[in-house]
Amino acid sequence: MANTKDIYQKWKEAGILSEKLDSIKRYYAYQESKDLIYNILGISESTWERLKKKYADIKFVIQEAKKLHEHLLLVSLTRRATGEYYEDVQTIIEENAGKTKKKIVKFKKYLPADVGANKYLLSRLHGEKYNENKEMLEIARKRQENNTEVWNTNEDTNNETE
Repeated sequence: MANTKDIYQKWKEAGILSEKLDSIKRYYAYQESKDLIYNILGISESTWERLKKKYADIKFVIQEAKKLHEHLLLVSLTRRATGEYYEDVQTIIEENAGKTKKKIVKFKKYLPADVGANKYLLSRLHGEKYNENKEMLEIARKRQENNTEVWNTNEDTNNETE
């Protein structure tokens, strides 16, 4: 009898399935991107596509990783929008009388708020009322509601006899 177990089942039996799912999660959360996911897992692209379609927990891990990535981007963008202090560390190596001395200097710096990041977050997260094209959207919506255009499909627009 031939071995009909696919790679997923082999990973499960070998006890490395959770490790592989963690790799998938890190990849889709853009925390690991040294190579293509199927190369990281050590499988072919077609095998990867089959596994994604067949196993719900792989689909789930991918969806959760994408949500995590989106959340991390929003956190980063929010921090950029509000401004923040950060610590810059500089290591200075001094040589005096044949002795090497390391000196670590820390600087506290301020990164000012970014107006563009604020505009983006307001329009994307808090709706149309903060969108810079609010008036254009209202006009387009009114046009759509009051659409009285009638398309005449009976006319021959390809009249070549004239």
